[in-house]
Amino acid sequence: MNNPAPILKIIDLVKHFPIKTGLFNRVSGNVFAVDGVSLELNKGETLGLVGESGCGKSTVARMIVQLIKPTGGTVKLHGVDLSTLSSKKLKEIRQKVQIIFQDPFSSLDPRMKAKDIVGELLKVHENLSANELDNIVAELFNRVGLSKDQMENYPHEFSGGQRQRLGIARALSLNPEIIICDEPVSALDVSIQAQIINLLVDLQQKSGISLIFVSHDLAVVKHISHRVAVMYLGRIVEFTEKETLFSHPQHPYTQSLLEAVPVANPSNRKIKKILQGDVPSPIERPSGCHFHERCPKATSQCEKIAPELIEHSKGHLVACHNL
Repeated sequence: MNNPAPILKIIDLVKHFPIKTGLFNRVSGNVFAVDGVSLELNKGETLGLVGESGCGKSTVARMIVQLIKPTGGTVKLHGVDLSTLSSKKLKEIRQKVQIIFQDPFSSLDPRMKAKDIVGELLKVHENLSANELDNIVAELFNRVGLSKDQMENYPHEFSGGQRQRLGIARALSLNPEIIICDEPVSALDVSIQAQIINLLVDLQQKSGISLIFVSHDLAVVKHISHRVAVMYLGRIVEFTEKETLFSHPQHPYTQSLLEAVPVANPSNRKIKKILQGDVPSPIERPSGCHFHERCPKATSQCEKIAPELIEHSKGHLVACHNL
């Protein structure tokens, strides 16, 4: 029996941000944020996208929902290239793909009541009476663990975790197939993070939605993801099943990230290989493999030729010359 086709395909996605200087805003260079990223997302799956700050993972997330236009490459939803759609068709497609942002407070209008924030997309896309809208919003509040008594409150009257629940309720309002979670718990306390992660897992199990979970926190990604892609300076360097990545990481960068994760039992602590140097600038990227300047396994080949992301074992893709 054939596996079902992925619902989302990202093919060779590229994003360069021009640097404009001077009185006439002449382009003096580019920030190379994303450099040829390809991914697939299956129905009911959570795909983790991890890497250090500035690696391009949030830019990928925003390009998927067309908040940022790609410089190159394609985003396909059910085989349809989103870049070819008219504004009207893209508006319809956006009902199927929603996004949750990192800072719940800045993404919520402080002048709007909670019920209006959650019902905002329904007003745009659906023809509902005021009573029908209130009933749907009340059900959405219930789904994310908020009381309908809070519907008249304003964002400042909610805690950080509750505001993120509002963002999730808003994302769920149009019954999307995919939710992009862009660092959704990084601004929250650890105990609140667990509540939000468990809520997302529960919602996925009940509704079958697919998630792309963007984070720099490997412990959180390990808890929620089915497959994980690791990014470094705009490129995917490793992509595989969660269990494989955390038990048998192959790329030196992935190994370094995992060795930096805190260990609960100090007796299990290993001598860590600390990464040398800082992440290079996305304006002046290293030649060849972007990681070679910090890699303990780097050779002259790494300095000259960028390794392709290829399958080294079943379902395990790695971009490294030295495996």
